[in-house]
Amino acid sequence: MNKYITLENEYYEIILPEILKEYGKEILEYSKKKFQEYLDFFKEEKYGKKIKGSFLLTREDFINRIKEVAPDTTSPSLSWAKGCFYGGEIQMLIDEDPYERFNSLAHETFHLFFQKFIYEKNNWDRIVWLDEALAGNFDGLIETKIANGEFKTIIENLVKNPDLPKMCDLAFWKGNVKTEKYNGYDLFKVVGRYLIETKTQNELFTYIHNKDQILKDGEKILKESLEYFNIKV
Repeated sequence: MNKYITLENEYYEIILPEILKEYGKEILEYSKKKFQEYLDFFKEEKYGKKIKGSFLLTREDFINRIKEVAPDTTSPSLSWAKGCFYGGEIQMLIDEDPYERFNSLAHETFHLFFQKFIYEKNNWDRIVWLDEALAGNFDGLIETKIANGEFKTIIENLVKNPDLPKMCDLAFWKGNVKTEKYNGYDLFKVVGRYLIETKTQNELFTYIHNKDQILKDGEKILKESLEYFNIKV
């Protein structure tokens, strides 16, 4: 691999290219703030262990790192994925503009919190649209998209799209999250923002523990979200 170094604080331990040391410090500081926000949201005092992450410069380094921490991994997604979680560690490929991945550690941290404090605590299977929708908003990237007009464009394009799925049908193992007809990550952002804008933080906390309501909403929440934002924007 290229020359990498390790940086850490009380919540994280990451490896990244030595030439991006200052970038790594920025990521740790930002993610630390998000980590503390997540503890408050989930009403927890601690996560329990440091979260590990790797920022890799090339596809070769990316694959080699995954094989290093999880030697038996053979997933075909390694040929195209830019973010994975193997061997108890988050792996991220930053082969283009590193700042495009600036929120990734905070984003993946939210998923880990959701897995531990919602799915595992309640003994639920994953509900993909729910944690993706919230992670895509809690990581902070959506604020930039709203400010620069990109979120408005997403809404306008989705409103005109007749081929949108129900959120409850989206699953990575079905191969239907990103298709020629839509980008599921846009749907996640819209639905997550809708939940955040229409519920108080306490209401949202109660909501994510109500499996029956979540499953029911998965049938209709995209339609409701687009109707809400189409009027607002």
